[in-house]
Amino acid sequence: MRKKYKLALLGTPVAHSLSPEIHGIFAEGCGIDIEYIKIEADKAQLRETVERLKRGDFSGFNCTMPLKEEIIKYVDEQSEQSKFLGVCNTVKINNGKLTAFTTDGDGMIAGIRYNGAEVSGKNILIFGAGGSAKSVVLSLIKNNARNIIILNKSEKNLEDMRGLFKMYDNISYNLLTLDNIKKNIGEQDILINMSRLGMSGFEESPDFDPEYNFLKLMKQGAAVGDAVYNPLNTRLLRAARANNLKVIDGFWMLVYQGVLAFEIWTGLKVPEASIEKAHGVIKR
Repeated sequence: MRKKYKLALLGTPVAHSLSPEIHGIFAEGCGIDIEYIKIEADKAQLRETVERLKRGDFSGFNCTMPLKEEIIKYVDEQSEQSKFLGVCNTVKINNGKLTAFTTDGDGMIAGIRYNGAEVSGKNILIFGAGGSAKSVVLSLIKNNARNIIILNKSEKNLEDMRGLFKMYDNISYNLLTLDNIKKNIGEQDILINMSRLGMSGFEESPDFDPEYNFLKLMKQGAAVGDAVYNPLNTRLLRAARANNLKVIDGFWMLVYQGVLAFEIWTGLKVPEASIEKAHGVIKR
């Protein structure tokens, strides 16, 4: 009888999550059995929930908001990236020992590469300076991006980012304004939106350029990636397509951070066909 991997997603809210379906596709492609459940848990419930998963012979779990930092209190070891950033979205359980990982940044890079763009040696412009943006910046550094420019609406998050990456001289920081975009965008190979811009329930486009006309200034062959996947086809990506730029939608990051988590838990390589199939679930 082959092993059945027991996995979970912890956070609140999680009812909307497609993770069980996505990981089910990965398991099918790898020829294994899994049980992936969603557990509503806040910070106050986290300790008891983790102990329950350990007792229940789970192989690991994902953490989403508001637990990505809180979970660090309950793990035994951290990956280098998780330790540097102080966050975790993936935990592996092995003989009762918990190891923390973060796969957001590497997931975004993998999605960009899968769609035919490269980050090594390239100039990257990022909108946003939150937790996921920090993970992406760290992965860009690890993958030898040439220069990284971070634009954000609030000065505080920029200062936090500047402090975290103070040892790197190929990163610059500024406020997210039309002047600052126009000043830099013509030299960029990839624009990555890691902000809430375009997310359902937030502003669909910036008031300083609602049609994203600044994309006309990007050089031929440049790419635009988005972390937003609700909606999948954001106005930013529609404008990028209209300007013949390469487009990487937000579901690629979600799928690939799941691929990396699945491979951490199982040690198996997810087939490319399964990755394509998983990306398709959002389009139904």
